[in-house]
Amino acid sequence: MSRLNNRILALTKTWTWSGIIVLVLAFGFCLATSYYNYEQLASDGQIKWSSPDETANYFFTENFSATGSLSVFEPINLSSHDLVHPRSFRSDWGWLKPISFLGIILIFGKIAAWLGAWIIPYLTPIFAALGIIFFYGLVKRIFSERVALISAFLMATFPVYIYYTVRSMFHNVLFVVFVIIGFYFLAYFIDKKYSYQTRHFFSTKINKNIYLGFLLAFLAGIFFGLALMTRASELIWLGPLLFLVWVFNIRRAGWLKPILFGLGLILALLPAFYYNQILYSAPLYGGYGQMNQSLADISQAGKNLVISRAAFSPSSYQKFFTTLTNNIFYFGFNLKLSVKIFYYYFWRMFGWLLFLGFWGIMMLISDNFFHFKRRYLVYLLSLILTSTILIFYYGSWQFNDNPDPKSFTIGNSYTRYWLPIYLFFIPLASLFIVKIKISRTVIEPGEEGKYYWQRLPIYWSNALQMVSVLIIAFSSIIFVMFGSEEGLAYLATNNYAAKTSSALVVELTEPQAIIVTQYYDKFLFPERKVLVGLLNDDNMNYYYAQLAKISPLYYYNFSFAPKDIDYLNNTKLAKVNLGISLVKKIDQTFSLYKLSVVSSSPVLLPTGSQ
Repeated sequence: MSRLNNRILALTKTWTWSGIIVLVLAFGFCLATSYYNYEQLASDGQIKWSSPDETANYFFTENFSATGSLSVFEPINLSSHDLVHPRSFRSDWGWLKPISFLGIILIFGKIAAWLGAWIIPYLTPIFAALGIIFFYGLVKRIFSERVALISAFLMATFPVYIYYTVRSMFHNVLFVVFVIIGFYFLAYFIDKKYSYQTRHFFSTKINKNIYLGFLLAFLAGIFFGLALMTRASELIWLGPLLFLVWVFNIRRAGWLKPILFGLGLILALLPAFYYNQILYSAPLYGGYGQMNQSLADISQAGKNLVISRAAFSPSSYQKFFTTLTNNIFYFGFNLKLSVKIFYYYFWRMFGWLLFLGFWGIMMLISDNFFHFKRRYLVYLLSLILTSTILIFYYGSWQFNDNPDPKSFTIGNSYTRYWLPIYLFFIPLASLFIVKIKISRTVIEPGEEGKYYWQRLPIYWSNALQMVSVLIIAFSSIIFVMFGSEEGLAYLATNNYAAKTSSALVVELTEPQAIIVTQYYDKFLFPERKVLVGLLNDDNMNYYYAQLAKISPLYYYNFSFAPKDIDYLNNTKLAKVNLGISLVKKIDQTFSLYKLSVVSSSPVLLPTGSQ
């Protein structure tokens, strides 16, 4: 009896210390990322974001928390062809609406309605910390406690996870956290302990484990639904991945658990369906017009397929799959570009993860070659499936978030889109680190030249593992802070300079003014109305002239040379009776200009305009 008690005590101690370490790690992560956000966003009273997507998500989240509405009326757009709005917004008959997915707005907005809008910038750090805890629990269930502990450290210091936790109004970290939690519950409800047979279900004797399995299935569905509400486009890989897991666990899942899973999934998606219907006139539509058109095309192709099947038309299948492929790979399939992007955003940027993860796979295969465990096989197949889809789907697109198209930085969208791939590799890299053992050569006495390997005490191997993790963690933090021109240190400096310049522009303009700009809409809105554009398009210049008649109109962009001002006043803008004049040179690069009507002569809309 005492031996059993000792074993239980030892197991409890192991769980306790491991859990405490992860909890402290998650708390430290949350504190550090929240402090960065406080210093950069809220300490001076101006909450400004570094991207249009973040600006839109924050604006609508704050508005939803205060009013319960996801749209804001802008009356001037009734007479401006819905042009007056920042990027990542859309305007429909004067109503400003979000373009992006609604999940982060609905979830954060509801929490902010309960606790106050001040918490919005810190919600992603809080959820990301929870993600570390659940990631530890999931990896521990698949591999081992030690692998899970190292994985938690590598995740908490991984540059992309830190970067997009700090840039906390992006969807990606929140989406990944919901997926991790969903798989955590999924891993439990397909466990043999929680499986059931029909006779158990109809038995009068209650089996608590079986009914707990039902609850876990429902919870898994809830969190996967929240994930899809946050980033519905990720269904392209998440759907096949869930199907793969189900195929390998059909018997354990049974028939009732998938139903409960589906109910949880739909329940979590109901708010998105409701607001999509209100905003975009269909439950499955969103703010992206191209995505809505793709859904419409696929739906119509599906209807045609059903009709053609009734008429026994074989060509209908080819048309359907062609439509499906063209709409999924909207920007085409580009193998060469995908390989190039993989090289720069995985091998060049995180080569250590790819190298350690690869050898982790080799060790996993070699250690289990003759008796390969199901969970390892599912994990490797899931890695292959997810990586293949994400690499070729997003890798075929050309993103230039950085103004320099030749620059490959952490702030480009590929890193956040490929975050699931990176996280898949982290436990494999941790497995390789755990397998590190230190040995030494020992000469046998009396037999000169004969030697063998002798393993040193385990604490030497533990020390080497700890040093390896610390080196990786330290280099990762240095990289996310200073490793590229979009590192957090440089981002903070640039953000402060932009906020200072924008505050001066706001001070120099009237409250009802409209400012035409190319890059600074995210800093000028909502204090001033903004219109994203340049002065090189005759059609847009015509609309500027109409706006200048009803509201003060300004242009804020790169400074013009005197000869360029003359050209604009005498040629380009003269066509629409507009003139441009310098208000103030804001800094060495940007200047604020006033756009004014110089003649009352009627101006016709340029040929070819809508």
